[in-house]
Amino acid sequence: MDIRKNRHGKAIQTRKGMLSVKHRKLVLLGMAVLITLSLLAISGPSVAADKVFNWKFQSHHTPGSLAVEKAIKPFIERVEKMSGGRLKISLHYAGELVEYTGVDEALQANMIQISNTSSLFFRGAIPMGWVSAPNMPPFITRTNDEFNELFHHRGIDRLVGEALEARGIKFLGSHSVGNTYFWSKKPIKNLEDLKGFKIRFFGSMSDTMEHFGAAPVMLPHPETYMAIATGTLDGSGTAWWLYRDLKLYEVCPYFIGPAMQVPQGMELWASKTAWDQLPEDLQAIVETAAHAFNTDYMDAVTIEEREMFNKSFPEW
Repeated sequence: MDIRKNRHGKAIQTRKGMLSVKHRKLVLLGMAVLITLSLLAISGPSVAADKVFNWKFQSHHTPGSLAVEKAIKPFIERVEKMSGGRLKISLHYAGELVEYTGVDEALQANMIQISNTSSLFFRGAIPMGWVSAPNMPPFITRTNDEFNELFHHRGIDRLVGEALEARGIKFLGSHSVGNTYFWSKKPIKNLEDLKGFKIRFFGSMSDTMEHFGAAPVMLPHPETYMAIATGTLDGSGTAWWLYRDLKLYEVCPYFIGPAMQVPQGMELWASKTAWDQLPEDLQAIVETAAHAFNTDYMDAVTIEEREMFNKSFPEW
């Protein structure tokens, strides 16, 4: 610093010294800015990587059911493990957060973030719902391989996904829920016995039953048992494992085969709002887990159906 004395003997700072101080302050300020920017650059990705996302999964099924134990819970555990705990998913059962008919709007509003559901519940609002896996007419596919080819490799899933994306929903694929059989509280020996027969069916299967004179009713699975027991329904069209888990054998002792849908399908949907908030690596993790979910579901219901014919039917 340039310090001199004036004519009165007092110390003064010259212009040269003042400029030197200002220069030093500017240098220090610049260094502080650079350090701050460097810290932000270092910490930015780390903060994003450490953020925890919390999703709510509404199942279409009840506690303890095959779908929950063999497919949904493993999916949730797989996502949490693969994400290192960055994406946590809480499980909620049928009707716990919203009714099954409200899942569409709840996902659009991001009230729930993911659900195994069906576009056939909303086929009037979603035109592609008419050709989705859940709405499949009887006898279109006859094996799991044909189902996989038609929906996963021939483009139907892609078309359904495009239609749902326009409604604010991320489509994560179709999956098998097992073959659809006809279960009745009374014998069905001919087409005349179907006249006025009140049966729980959905989508194109309802259209088929109606064509033969039956009276199909759209009802969620958990309400089926009581409806049959009280006479509101005469039977139900559903997969074997649901027939067993819901104890429909107590009220529907008659089995009509062969299976009308091989297999029946459902879908995995996510809120597009929630989806778009995920970083790309978490999106990839969810898609990978969804693929495993579809495989787990199909394997589980196939094994259970084999058990039905080999063990349960002879015992009953």
